[in-house]
Amino acid sequence: MAVSAYVDTRAERPWIVLKQTGLVAALILLPLFYALVPPLEDYPNHLARMHALASIPHNEALSQFYEVSWAPIPNLIMDLIVPPLTPFLGVYTAGRVFVGLTLLLMLLGPVLLQRVLIGRWSAWPLVGGLFVYNGFLFTGLMNYLFGVGVAVFGLAVWMRLSEKSIAIRALSSLTFCAVLYTCHLSALGLYGLGIASFEFWRLWMQKSWRPVRLLKSALALGLPFLPFLYLLVKSPTWGLSHEIVWETQGKLEAITLFLSVYSDITDIPFLMLIAVAIGIAVRRGLVRFHPAGLIMTGVLTTAFLAMPRMAFGSWMADQRLVVGIFFMTLGFISVDLKKLENHNAFFAVCLVAIAFRIVDVSAHWVAISQPLLELKTSLRMMQPGARLLVAQADDPADGPVDAALAHAPNLAVIERSALVSRLFVVPGKQILHARSDYGGHVDTEDGDTPTISRIIVDADEEGSSADGPHYWDKWPRFYDYLIVLGTDPDETANPAPDLLQIMHNGRGFQLYKVKKPS
Repeated sequence: MAVSAYVDTRAERPWIVLKQTGLVAALILLPLFYALVPPLEDYPNHLARMHALASIPHNEALSQFYEVSWAPIPNLIMDLIVPPLTPFLGVYTAGRVFVGLTLLLMLLGPVLLQRVLIGRWSAWPLVGGLFVYNGFLFTGLMNYLFGVGVAVFGLAVWMRLSEKSIAIRALSSLTFCAVLYTCHLSALGLYGLGIASFEFWRLWMQKSWRPVRLLKSALALGLPFLPFLYLLVKSPTWGLSHEIVWETQGKLEAITLFLSVYSDITDIPFLMLIAVAIGIAVRRGLVRFHPAGLIMTGVLTTAFLAMPRMAFGSWMADQRLVVGIFFMTLGFISVDLKKLENHNAFFAVCLVAIAFRIVDVSAHWVAISQPLLELKTSLRMMQPGARLLVAQADDPADGPVDAALAHAPNLAVIERSALVSRLFVVPGKQILHARSDYGGHVDTEDGDTPTISRIIVDADEEGSSADGPHYWDKWPRFYDYLIVLGTDPDETANPAPDLLQIMHNGRGFQLYKVKKPS
């Protein structure tokens, strides 16, 4: 029995849906055309790492500081896509291409999923364009979000091949498992739970409980995952398996983080409007939720509630599942637009809402990108091949350090081929490592940015502080420059005039040159 037979719907014109999809896709990509460095929290760090991976073979300074150690780490998709594009596009453009692919995968996955499920193209799943810009994207969870899009596509393909032989289904699933393993373990788990939920519903509907049929389904489901379980056990990431943190609070915060953008003034009325629209649609009988989607949503929600906050050293392990639950569930919800008096008006309203959302994002990106671009420009005052220590103010001037600036100093890797203390080089999480001569001077544990007062105290040549050795100990001997985040250009003074010479006093940061001891 074909999947589309379970829902009785009337076809919309495919070329109209294609045109509408193109309009929404162009709209959500618009901010990437004018944001040289999208102000996503972890993104500058990832981008600097991409530049190092692409440049080490021919960059003497970076090859002196860093080395590449390939390993089957489940966090590699950006490392595989961006560096090969860098020689042709430049690292800033290559990074935006990756972000754009991530947005498009999240947008188009539910469209394909619904096409397979109900047998027609529909503009309804394009409402996902309202949420491709979300708090998890702003946090910079790039590999995982790319994996969410791939997982939804993988579920659609699994459903399309549901009546094919075990070999065809297993081979297709093996391909998606390989891609998802390189994205993120959470994305691989999302895909596994999604196809298992659909397969359970399919067997239940067909009353196929014969042992042979169950065995075939179990083999098609399970076999493609076994090679990657083996790779995980053999990978450096397995050494982080003990890093598990459970927190009972924060589940509701994950939903808020997903739904919100930047301003409550725009977010709250926007969400209220969506809630009213959903209520009207349900009351008029326009909305149908496929039963397989109900099962899958229940399974994924249970996983979300049961997951720890940190797993395999990855923070927000449970909260990030909200993104996957939304975009997978969206494909199982169908809205019969033909019953509307004017379904073109529905799309027009949807397009206006998405445009409003994009304008909100764009306006904030323009504002918060200015300090980031100023910091990027100031880094060119450094000597090529220098060493940069990153610290933050004891009492940041405007509260916590702005997310856009938190990892921006790592752009020194791109601009000046520098060694930066906070670049992501954590064994088990990244394939880029600091060479042995420099590993003791950079953060290899993904810790917090040290405060300037701790930095100043540990400049003492006599030894380290009482709470143990740190990578910044005796920093005046090793580092050439120091950047302090969270400063005020009018009120923050030089914290150690005998050790530091001001180079640039910027908005939210200060760049210093280190005075070398005689």
